[in-house]
Amino acid sequence: MASLAVYAEDSLDDALDDALSGFEEESALPQMTRELSTLSPVIKKPSPLQMSGQLSVNSSYAYQESAPIIGNSDYRGLTKLQLAGLLEFDYKISSEWQSKLELKGFIDPIYNIKGRSNYSNDSLNTYEMELEMGEGYFHGSLSENLDIKIGRQIVVWGKSDSIRVNDVMNPLDNRELGMVDIEDLRLPVLMTRLDYFYQDWQLSVLAQHEHRDPKEAAINSEYFPSSVLPIPSGIQFPDIPRQSMQFDETTFSFAAEGRFSGWDLSLYGGRFQDSRWHFTNGVAERSYGLFNMLGASTNVMVDSWLLKAEVALLNELKYNTVPENKERIDLLLGFEYKGIRDMTLSLEVADRSIVDYQPIMKNLPDFVDEHELQTALRVLYSFNHDRATLGYLGQYFGNTFEKGGFHRVWLDYELTQSVNITGGIIDYFGGENPMLDAMRNNDKVFLEATYFF
Repeated sequence: MASLAVYAEDSLDDALDDALSGFEEESALPQMTRELSTLSPVIKKPSPLQMSGQLSVNSSYAYQESAPIIGNSDYRGLTKLQLAGLLEFDYKISSEWQSKLELKGFIDPIYNIKGRSNYSNDSLNTYEMELEMGEGYFHGSLSENLDIKIGRQIVVWGKSDSIRVNDVMNPLDNRELGMVDIEDLRLPVLMTRLDYFYQDWQLSVLAQHEHRDPKEAAINSEYFPSSVLPIPSGIQFPDIPRQSMQFDETTFSFAAEGRFSGWDLSLYGGRFQDSRWHFTNGVAERSYGLFNMLGASTNVMVDSWLLKAEVALLNELKYNTVPENKERIDLLLGFEYKGIRDMTLSLEVADRSIVDYQPIMKNLPDFVDEHELQTALRVLYSFNHDRATLGYLGQYFGNTFEKGGFHRVWLDYELTQSVNITGGIIDYFGGENPMLDAMRNNDKVFLEATYFF
């Protein structure tokens, strides 16, 4: 019996040893880990360089039978068939520093289709083809409260979405009046910007190294009917020569922006390039002058209402009909209402008042009154789960809109996450302003398809 008990005990020990033998082998667990690692997905570190962009087709059709025919240029029917592209590169240098570069351009085959010989060199240079750098800058933090941005950039001042009062830093692309909103018209300029953050305030100092001319419509084209201006017979309307960047013309400006509960306040000042050209050397040349500005703007939120106000004092403004520089006071009042579901309604009215106004300034080419009123009405309605937006924008000039303006109605639809389609109609109406009156038959339907990647 004793031998049987010993045998049973030995057998039990052997069975336990066999059952636990796998756990005693040190090489089994590392081997299993290696096998699992070969099956696990590889997690890659995000690339510091990100690229995005868009490709678009933009077309417009002038439906008025009395659309302008200027010289041999026929602006009736299909007037635009533009292929445009944008590439954007964002590079993360470190956790504190980033850089950005935009390249964009377009080509429009409509001029080959309708005959390039029927259009002036200025029209072809302006509308047929373009390739340029957009924004391009380095941006980073010098300390916890101090940021710096160096390069070509866009700076938006003021509160208005449709009328420029304090928004004077960047020139605009004015080649097609009313076809595009201001937010898509600003041209970047080379500057150095320092931003200091203190409690509710952001304090900015800017050195603008580049004074870039606005992009104007081609001379004597459908958007620049220069024939209405008083140019002596036999003298060609002067173009504005392209100028290289001048670093010795650097100008400085500042901004202080405070954001508080339910309202904000911004203060601005500096020296900037005018958006209005003036004749020099008689009428043989044109150029854009510089002016000084002090301004302020505020937003106040009251329930569903956003109330807006802006004021700016400008001096050293040049005009064509008087030799001395003038001062002007610009004032804007407006509101934005969002009390109706899925709808935004905004109305803005600006008055530009010339100090020491002289009646001769009413004559061409200035054609300005002592008080110049501009009104902007915008209505936006979103539907289909915010994938579609129906919009209206009206711009009216004069106390009773007697100087002219335009209406634009459009539908913006997000077909997919990568494809967007916009179509609409723009209607110009003439009035006492000779330039706007000469453009009254430029009415168009337009269509744009954009692919984002």
